Amino acid sequence: MVDLRDFLKAVPDPRSRRGRWYSLTSILLVCAAAAVSGARTIDELAEWGAHADAGLFATLGVRRHLLHWRHAPSRSAIGRVLERLNADALDAAVGAWLAHRHTAVTAAPGRRRVIAVDAKALRGSARLDQPRRHLLSADTHGRPLTLAQAEVGSKTNETRHFQPLLAPLDLDGDVVTFDALHTVEANVAWLAETKKAHYVAVIKTNQPTAWAQLDGLDWHAVAIRHTASTKGHGRRESRSIKTLAIADNLGGIAFPHAKLAIRVHRRRKEADRKETRETVYAVTSLDVHQPTPAELASHLRGHWTVEAQHHIRDRTFAEDASTVHAGNAPRAMATFRNLAIGALKTLGATNIAKTTRAIRDEPERALPILGINPRPDLNGT
Repeated sequence: MVDLRDFLKAVPDPRSRRGRWYSLTSILLVCAAAAVSGARTIDELAEWGAHADAGLFATLGVRRHLLHWRHAPSRSAIGRVLERLNADALDAAVGAWLAHRHTAVTAAPGRRRVIAVDAKALRGSARLDQPRRHLLSADTHGRPLTLAQAEVGSKTNETRHFQPLLAPLDLDGDVVTFDALHTVEANVAWLAETKKAHYVAVIKTNQPTAWAQLDGLDWHAVAIRHTASTKGHGRRESRSIKTLAIADNLGGIAFPHAKLAIRVHRRRKEADRKETRETVYAVTSLDVHQPTPAELASHLRGHWTVEAQHHIRDRTFAEDASTVHAGNAPRAMATFRNLAIGALKTLGATNIAKTTRAIRDEPERALPILGINPRPDLNGT
């Protein structure tokens, strides 16, 4: 298993060289191990060290002082580092490590990654003189791993951050999904031409020409290619999907590199409510021979599975309740939550809250999850 330390070493230290009691890597490792153990606040990151012994600190790179003792970084030391940290560099390091983990777990010949681009607000980061922080991320479908994350300021600025977010990633042959807000011709053309990636784009009335073309196709003459039904949370939902190849010599669709038109019809029945129906159109650069209808349905529905990761961040790690707001600390804390969720998901954890509780009282269990082998030869000296 790849060692997280090798990636965190690339994060530049924002502190002056004088008065450093801890290396930056050791502080970041304490934060990462504490997050895997369920720490939700900067105070809890520091408190994690109360259960750790000197041997564990030595493994994390906390040096021994002249009096032959080690202790964890204080709350103020961690807070100052996170506030001044290069958040882009930390996200890049954590994203690269998670990408290696994802490859190790899911590698298979001819298997494409499917990546969702979506955003989340950090509600508790707002103050009278500053709006809440807004983070845009690229997360894998299935086991949600955050491969990239960027702060975008406000929701209206999301689209112009789409390309910078994905630019560092190798997307050759991958499929990228996004909601109608990011269905912008320049972005999908860049994906197909520069990144050599495929896309599945939802088309709504913000793309009036393409939407009218899709709505005007003879869908009644097309057979349903796939159906699926789900039941839970007090509602039933059924979905049917139709696909239609887009022939350029017949006019095509006014959208770059679109090869396949998709129509999804949803029927939802909630308890004590009337049944609702909705039709959604989408286009993809995948041609008719590449994905099965079931795979297309999975790509469309799977885009919203990233919300499950947001749910974990809010419910298990209390992200919305966090009042951290200074400097880059809110984003850094979100990055450590992403790291913890991704690391545990790749190990097969289905209940993150339960798993973190099991780790919390045994700090040494966090190290193998981060790819770090404990050093049993250090017995507290």
